[in-house]
Amino acid sequence: MDESKFCSECGRSLDPGMQFCPQCGMIVKGSEAEQEFEEKRKQFSLAVNEGRRMWLVFIIGIYAIPVIIAAAWSLIDASSLASTIWSSDEFQNWISSHGYSFTEADIKNYITYASALALGSGACALVSLIMIYTRKSWLVAVVACFIAAFLCFWSIFGLIIGILVAWMILSSKDLFVNGSETAEEE
Repeated sequence: MDESKFCSECGRSLDPGMQFCPQCGMIVKGSEAEQEFEEKRKQFSLAVNEGRRMWLVFIIGIYAIPVIIAAAWSLIDASSLASTIWSSDEFQNWISSHGYSFTEADIKNYITYASALALGSGACALVSLIMIYTRKSWLVAVVACFIAAFLCFWSIFGLIIGILVAWMILSSKDLFVNGSETAEEE
């Protein structure tokens, strides 16, 4: 008994062994052409995911590494930075024109607190970067990125960018080994 197949798109009768419908061009279900198409689609999807992953690593890396270096340097050299700022004529003029009563110790404390927040933000971003690079623990990557964003609350630009990057990670769950079969195939 010879079963005739019909095109799933236009309903035309198909001869056995056909790869494509001669009327509408649709790939015949169960054919070698469909299997080849699915394999190429999977390869394309893997390439797109790898590109997304590398962009996330790049974006987070250009934030985390410089911030960690600058924050560590500022923490180490807070006294010298405060002294330099304090001895600036422009700063002294600014203080007197606004009626503030800062001391050099206040400036050092501000530098120390701001640097500690920045160092924490950079460290959290680095944790997120490592999780993305290794494709492990999607949830840790998202949470670390959100924490990094909120630790730089003093910079509205940094906060907004951090939240956008965290959203990008949140929407990229399929990049992680425990996120989907796509990452597991590699």
